[in-house]
Amino acid sequence: MRTQIIDAIRARLRDRGLDAYLAYTPSNVFYVTGFPSFFLMEWWRMLGTVLAVVPADPAQLPALVVSDFEAARAREDSGFADVRAFRGWAELRDAADLTRPAAPGGRPALYDTAEQDAVLRSVLADRGLLAGRIGTDLRHVLHDTVRRVAAFAADVTWADMTDDLYELRSVKYDFEIERLRRATELSEAGMRHAVADLRPGLTAGDMGLRYRQGVLDAAVADARYAGCTDAWVLPAIGPDTGGGAGLSDGSLIKFDCGVTVDGYRGDGGRTFAYRTVRPAARRLYDVLLGAHEKACAAVRPGTPAREVFHAAERHIRSGGYPSFTRGHYGHSVGIDTFHEEPPYLSAEEDRPLRPGMVLAVETPAYASDTGAIMIEDLVVVTEDGHEVLHRLPHELTVVS
Repeated sequence: MRTQIIDAIRARLRDRGLDAYLAYTPSNVFYVTGFPSFFLMEWWRMLGTVLAVVPADPAQLPALVVSDFEAARAREDSGFADVRAFRGWAELRDAADLTRPAAPGGRPALYDTAEQDAVLRSVLADRGLLAGRIGTDLRHVLHDTVRRVAAFAADVTWADMTDDLYELRSVKYDFEIERLRRATELSEAGMRHAVADLRPGLTAGDMGLRYRQGVLDAAVADARYAGCTDAWVLPAIGPDTGGGAGLSDGSLIKFDCGVTVDGYRGDGGRTFAYRTVRPAARRLYDVLLGAHEKACAAVRPGTPAREVFHAAERHIRSGGYPSFTRGHYGHSVGIDTFHEEPPYLSAEEDRPLRPGMVLAVETPAYASDTGAIMIEDLVVVTEDGHEVLHRLPHELTVVS
């Protein structure tokens, strides 16, 4: 799986005249290696401590710099032959070894930056990159990292590849689509559970907990979801996204939500009505649903992304809401901890849709008089059209 990704990165490096790529962000380290470092992905203070180097020259091996605590799993997950470790704070020796003298020096309080820098320098030096042109996620690199690398590799020329990696990541391989498919299935299980056996007074906070419980129950019950690591949800009761307003007749129940499976984070949403549907909510919902259908119909290979935006907005404005405005009607998804990724289905996005793209197509409204509405699907661009991963009905379903 990673061979295709690394080959695509190398092709981009050659196109740009660069000697190597240094993966820095949690998302891109995971994308390049397949290794989901807990420390890097969960603790922002660990940015810059897990790094992957991909030389443009296919004769040179990629490398991974990581703490010794995660080194064994990093080797297993990445398949990289060159994984170089620096010492972290945790004791790793077997109990039997603890009875024998240890090497002098002990362990650092967290990690030793000088040791880490020496490991990275050795990786670059072995590949002749200490004066190379290296692309990285420069938009997100910490100043501290820049300062430290300049001290041991002052002749490196850096180039920003933030947009390059997002563009490469926007077209998914089959294994990525399969992970997002399973994430979608779990998310729908969460929504179904959340709206079962409701009672007056439930809050948006309650709905969030019920959603997560449904996801967990479904994940525990089926080994296909063993890679589920978390679920996120932005629920609303009426217009309230907090915990204040309680469920009552006519309340709209909005879900904007997703689940992460094997590192891939889904996105989608549905809206339900409690016991009855108020006329103003019905009117707005039906127009948004029509816009969603128009937007999805426009998703096909070769279509400029802006046409999806215009299909949705034309329908909403001609349907009786002429001043409705929104920045985008969808976006790519994948592995960022914030689920929205470029490209966006916006008025300015000229890039054509390509087979393998997975887009969250959405037509929401956050009206305070009708209540919040979300209609959102994950849609895969196929060779001859599109496939919708979500299966829950789009109609405004009445629940009780």
